[in-house]
Amino acid sequence: MMQKKFSRYIVIGVIFNIIAGTLLHFLYEWSGKNPIVGLFAPVNESIIEHLKMLYFPMFLWVIIGYYKYARRNRSYFPSAFAGLICGLLTIPAIFYSYTAFTNTEILIVDIIIFILSIIIAYSIFGFIFLNYHWQSMSVRCGVLLWEIVFVLFTVYYLFL
Repeated sequence: MMQKKFSRYIVIGVIFNIIAGTLLHFLYEWSGKNPIVGLFAPVNESIIEHLKMLYFPMFLWVIIGYYKYARRNRSYFPSAFAGLICGLLTIPAIFYSYTAFTNTEILIVDIIIFILSIIIAYSIFGFIFLNYHWQSMSVRCGVLLWEIVFVLFTVYYLFL
């Protein structure tokens, strides 16, 4: 029963992330280039900025699911973190691989990469959560890992 409900939660999360991430892509322009919005939405067409389209919707979805699932399984945040890392690594890995061969960016391929990265992130999150129970990992450790990822990508962007 828990597996079926959590699997449904993952599928709905994928759909939510695709929609929310797509909206985030345009939010900065729609806001009149508001710098506060720029903290959460891509402000330019760089790959690093576009990672926000996966990160923030997934972060929100994981926080929403915390109240239903994390109290029963302490590996909730570490599982989400593992999925997030894999999704975030998928985007630049595939993008830079295909552009190295084509010497051009192809919009439909970029969209497919975005969707694929979301599916990978949530699939790994769900797989680890349902199959591994890391009782030694605390909730605080998972939250700390989330924040480390955000800070690293933000600092990396500042020094580009």
